[in-house]
Amino acid sequence: MTAEKVNFASNNKINEKMKQCPKCQYYVDNNSNFCPQCGYSFVESSTEPTPPPINTYNTDNAFDVCGPEGKSRGVAALLAILLGSFGVHYFYLNKVGAGILTLILSAITCGVFGIIILIQGIMMLCMTNEQFRAKHVTTNSSFPLF
Repeated sequence: MTAEKVNFASNNKINEKMKQCPKCQYYVDNNSNFCPQCGYSFVESSTEPTPPPINTYNTDNAFDVCGPEGKSRGVAALLAILLGSFGVHYFYLNKVGAGILTLILSAITCGVFGIIILIQGIMMLCMTNEQFRAKHVTTNSSFPLF
């Protein structure tokens, strides 16, 4: 059966049961989802692109891995605060010489050197990941104190 255009003005019965295609002006049944003549879809689809996901990643999170070395500022700071007198945070940062030196200085000063390491741990928490990486991870200094 071929499709024919129907004059809406002349037939009110057709007007109530049919709708006109905005693309080719062909009249189709109200229940139809597409135009059989041109293929126009009557179904409303969202043409707006979906927005990209909101970046919830905080680049200054203390416990995120900082750089390709895999060292976290938060872990190093907590090690300095809790076990700083033993130099554990220096061992974590692959500064073995500084760790041994911290052990020796803590033993000589009967743990008073631990106060300096405590301050260093608090400073680690206050700096950004970039500052931490430059000062403690990628530096050539064998004993990065402050």
